[in-house]
Amino acid sequence: MRATPSRVLLPALLVCGLTTRLAGWLLRVFDLANVVILFVFAVVLVALRWGSAAGALSALLGVVSFDFFFVPPVYSFHLSDTQYLFTLVLTLVVAVVTGQLAARLREQTASAQAGERHASALATVAGELSAAHTTVQVGVVCARTVGALFGGEGVLLLPDRAGHIGVGAHGIDREVAQWVHERCRPAAAMDVLAGVPWHCLPLMAAHTSRGVLALRGDRLSTAEIEPRSLLDACAALIGQALDRIHFADLAREAEVRMQGERLRHALLAAVSHDLRTPLTAIRGMAETLDSPRALQADVAAGVIRSIRQQAVALHHLVTNLLDLARMQDRGVHLQRDWHALDEVIEAALSGAMSSLGTRRVEVQVEAGLPLVELDACLFERVLANLLDNAAKYTPPDTRIWISAGQRAGVLQLRVEDDGPGLPREIPCEAWFTPFTRGARESPISGAGLGLALCHTIVEAHGGRIAVVPRASGGACFELRLPQRAAPVVEKEGIA
Repeated sequence: MRATPSRVLLPALLVCGLTTRLAGWLLRVFDLANVVILFVFAVVLVALRWGSAAGALSALLGVVSFDFFFVPPVYSFHLSDTQYLFTLVLTLVVAVVTGQLAARLREQTASAQAGERHASALATVAGELSAAHTTVQVGVVCARTVGALFGGEGVLLLPDRAGHIGVGAHGIDREVAQWVHERCRPAAAMDVLAGVPWHCLPLMAAHTSRGVLALRGDRLSTAEIEPRSLLDACAALIGQALDRIHFADLAREAEVRMQGERLRHALLAAVSHDLRTPLTAIRGMAETLDSPRALQADVAAGVIRSIRQQAVALHHLVTNLLDLARMQDRGVHLQRDWHALDEVIEAALSGAMSSLGTRRVEVQVEAGLPLVELDACLFERVLANLLDNAAKYTPPDTRIWISAGQRAGVLQLRVEDDGPGLPREIPCEAWFTPFTRGARESPISGAGLGLALCHTIVEAHGGRIAVVPRASGGACFELRLPQRAAPVVEKEGIA
């Protein structure tokens, strides 16, 4: 800030008057040579507080005052001894030099403090921008943090896909903001609503503009260098943050496309085999029935039964595929209600009886198990898929156990068998990934979607499903669902 004449003259006159008054009191005790240093000390104080110009003026006024009031003959500028002239000149030189040194120390201190404020403000802005992962969060940082640094308001203006800057509800001149974005040069834009200027800066990153930072504030109206340099540094940080978010979005889009391609290839590979197999079987058996050669009744019944089984397997595969795609796209919408778990298990067993064949299923539900809150239809799908999985990969004489209990507000349900078990080379968590199968080429139909669908439904209920090692061999799937206290069912009175 530039020193005005009043800011230099008034402090110098005031301090010189006080020093002269204090020197008059001290002369009652000390000699004249000992009092002159008081004026030099006053010059140092003035220079430290008000700068070099005020210090130089204070030095000149102090020497004049010392000569007029204390050097004989007093109250005049005549010197009775020429030695006093040397003393006054030397005092003036020492006072001026000392004042200049003090003023320089003051400027260096102020510069260091300004640098510290600058670094602290930039660290705050950089910290908040590093935590921003979207352009909306960057806009919040501009409005809340950057705007507060300059005592006003900050607005982030971003271009659309066509490169046009939108100003939204703000009264910023859109043409000026567009010019700043295209030319990559700062400019002042008038607020057409409030009639105040906005300072618009391009947000540069990698030699291109990512948007415009518009600011208006009290500190920006001054001619100080510090706010301008701080503003440029903030604009550079915001431009880098927008550039980082831009490339992060591109990376996510590329990852989504890659995952989509992998999913498409996996889907085509799985479906092309698992759809063609039952369709080929159905076609062959249908051609057998259509043959003019007469078939025995029991043979024809077996063929019809095989067609029905292949059609059920095909329907199960397509249903799992469509349901999994719908849940991954739109999410799982649960119709929660309170149900008795044994009834849900019984319904799932009824639907899986045809695929279980001669396998013996034992159900062990803990006595006194309260009602559980779940979507019965979807949970039946989970149990049906687990039972269908066990029926596919176990011999006909396999035993299957379904056990359920509750521990500390958590429902624990297990579906296990004494079949050959799961391949050890596949990690436990990988079984719930779509299209994961024990063997890529297998005569057993299926696309590896059943367990993935179970995982999605159980997670939607807030629970988890996991593969649990079984000491005696076989496979074991454990479900854990958090449960609230069941409502009290009032018994109906006898009329």
